Amino acid sequence: MNNRERLLREALRATRAGDEAGAEDRAWRVIAAAGAAEAGAAPRRRGRKRVVQVGLAVALVALAVSPAGASVGHWVVARIEPGAPHARPVLSSLPGNGSLLVNSSRGPWVVRPDGARRLLGDWTEASWSPHGLFAVVTEGHELAAVEPDGAVRWALTRPAAVGMARWNGPDGYRIAYLEGDRLRVVDGDGTDDRALARGVAWVAPAWKPGPGHVVAYATRGGAVIAAGADSGRRAFAVAGHGRVVSLQWTGGRLLVTRADRLQALDPSGRVAWTWNPPPGSAIGSATARRGRVAVVLRHGAASRLLLVAPGREAAILFAGPGRFAPARWSPDGRWLLAPWPSADQWLFLSPGTGAARPHAVANVAAQFAPGSTGAPFPSVAGWCCSR
Repeated sequence: MNNRERLLREALRATRAGDEAGAEDRAWRVIAAAGAAEAGAAPRRRGRKRVVQVGLAVALVALAVSPAGASVGHWVVARIEPGAPHARPVLSSLPGNGSLLVNSSRGPWVVRPDGARRLLGDWTEASWSPHGLFAVVTEGHELAAVEPDGAVRWALTRPAAVGMARWNGPDGYRIAYLEGDRLRVVDGDGTDDRALARGVAWVAPAWKPGPGHVVAYATRGGAVIAAGADSGRRAFAVAGHGRVVSLQWTGGRLLVTRADRLQALDPSGRVAWTWNPPPGSAIGSATARRGRVAVVLRHGAASRLLLVAPGREAAILFAGPGRFAPARWSPDGRWLLAPWPSADQWLFLSPGTGAARPHAVANVAAQFAPGSTGAPFPSVAGWCCSR
């Protein structure tokens, strides 16, 4: 770094904006425009690109001056290409307990805390059982339960394609899955497979923790319904507008994610809490842990990861060009894994420690498709308890 760049960075860090909210929104518009132009433009001379990077650095001052933005501003300045610097080339360990379940073009992988990986087999997707003793996997018309070493415990075949299978907790006695637009339930040992509902959207069902085997699902019309998997009796049905992105039970409430809002429904279906994204942004995903919700916002050609909690102002954990995939909490709630497909990186962040920089891992796609070129970026299905 030359002396001029050092002085510029020090000046930026010392700046305090009078209209941080407005400045942030303007900065994101600049980032989105720059990212879109960069993605669609023909190669230019290096000097021209450097001018754009300096402009981006100035636009990002709104992120650099706030406490939340300070954790990302120090490395985002002078960069346009997606990707955190100093990323490890190989995933050698996880920053916490528990094992990852990763869906890739080769099939699902189990990743242990020491970084050891095992391929479960030629399946399309997988999801953990409550205690990580098994995974439920799907491929085409087949659904199966497998052990962490890939051994198949049981399997069943349906007439139509199946997917979005989720195991209930904590007893693990039921599995809900989708077959076309039907929601079906099967016992944890593979018996008593039956239909529960029709007209269901292709959104993963969500089990309410505890006894009763209550499962929530979304309809193609945007409604959200919770019903007993054994009795079929509805606990509630809430009409809605717009596509449901995801469902998750947290703290006895059902977190409903749509592109334009988050809502927490109490056990009777009443709205207990609502959060709306800033104008011009859309919610890409949300996942909750211990009352905190990690939200991915998309704003043009840029994304940011926020931490949202009832009664608190949303905090920016990370921001950058390109697209972020859904984040995953570690089992103890101390870490967030933020996949960054546009950069081919995983970012491990610790929201509670105020860490200045995320722990980044590069070359993610190739690590889960050895020997392949141009492999698609894998998706993180879950981060579960260790055995």
